[in-house]
Amino acid sequence: MNNIKIYLFLALLVSSSCHSQDQKFVDLEKISLKFNVSSFFENKLKKTEEILATKVEGLDKKKALTLLDNPFFAKDTLGFYPSEGRFPTALYLEATSDWMSRNKKPTELFGYRYKTVAYNPEKDTLAILNTVAFPTINMAEDKKGNLMYLDVSKTAKKQSDFTKIKDYLEKNCKKVKVDDPEENMSYWENEHFFYKLTGKENKEEEILSYDNLGNKKTRSISVTDINLVMYTKTYIEKMKEQKIYSSGNVFWMK
Repeated sequence: MNNIKIYLFLALLVSSSCHSQDQKFVDLEKISLKFNVSSFFENKLKKTEEILATKVEGLDKKKALTLLDNPFFAKDTLGFYPSEGRFPTALYLEATSDWMSRNKKPTELFGYRYKTVAYNPEKDTLAILNTVAFPTINMAEDKKGNLMYLDVSKTAKKQSDFTKIKDYLEKNCKKVKVDDPEENMSYWENEHFFYKLTGKENKEEEILSYDNLGNKKTRSISVTDINLVMYTKTYIEKMKEQKIYSSGNVFWMK
């Protein structure tokens, strides 16, 4: 009987791991502090590497376009660097591949950042909040694999998308006052996360059709550029304790 229990437990662990690795998108309403960041991106990074290693010249046009229509992802290492007077703190957090830090040695490695570097804004869904789909998501974890923060973005053709996101925050979070708030931004918190929501009105060219000569017919439409960043309170507390200039400093710097 004990052996059967052990086998069932191991099977459950394998099943849970596979589900996490094959997870297509993140439900931001249900995400927890135990979310496995590296597992979520593992297969996505592998697929990106496989596509980049494919010899496109050996494929027909349709197959090549199909490959390039997949979202692409990248992984960076995060570290602490001396600010050398550029920021109001002695250290700042940045990716080791960033142009400001790539030739410098970090004082300490912090963790990893995963980014969506290419995507189809019409087809891809990597995160959902209150039925609003986001085609891009970036996440950061510390060296122990703990979720630190994430951000999602989209250019919405429907004003209702931004309204739905704000409605969710109003119903499930408390508004936060910060020093020097930025234009078009609002700040929120719940038990485990701080939220920063940005909504900017913009204009975009929409293609209606092409004529026989390939000339396109377009019209100008109104869109809303939406960005939502979620910081774990654990991350904000770490940055505050160590006085690290980084994304989210608005929630602790005075």
